[in-house]
Amino acid sequence: MLKRIAILLCVFSSALHAANQSDLDKIAKLNKKAAAKGLDLSNTDLRAYQFNTDKVDLRNANLSHSNLARIDFKKMNLTGADLSYSNLQNANLNDADLTNANLEHADLSNATLDRANLSNARLVFSSLTGASLQLANLNSANFTCANFNNANLTKAIFSQANISSATFINTVTTDILNYDSVTDERVGCN
Repeated sequence: MLKRIAILLCVFSSALHAANQSDLDKIAKLNKKAAAKGLDLSNTDLRAYQFNTDKVDLRNANLSHSNLARIDFKKMNLTGADLSYSNLQNANLNDADLTNANLEHADLSNATLDRANLSNARLVFSSLTGASLQLANLNSANFTCANFNNANLTKAIFSQANISSATFINTVTTDILNYDSVTDERVGCN
């Protein structure tokens, strides 16, 4: 008899402490907020790491101050990602979606960004020396004080882009599109 009472008390007690639906809903909302914020991989060394697009979501991820040299981000969705101050030398970003990404002070030297979408991206003070941006969408991107020396911009779309005080020494600019709509003002890049 005493054993049955103990079992009933345990069942009754666990029923009293079971999660209710409103608590579960709150947890689900917190998970959605965390997903919207993105992964925090800042200050990491991920040189040549192979990301699996089916398993890793890099939208809104924080990859700032990371070493991403030679990384393969081909066709990756990096929308809203923070890649500021990151080393992306020789990285493959062909066909990547970098819409609204922060690439301020990023080193993209010799990176390939062919057909990449950089709409509304911030590349202030970034180095694109020797980079390939053929057919890239640079619509409304901010390249203030960026370095495009020896870069290939063939058929890149510059609609509404800001290239104020950017450098273009030995840059291939064959058939670039919408260059007449860029903002190009002299600003201090110190």
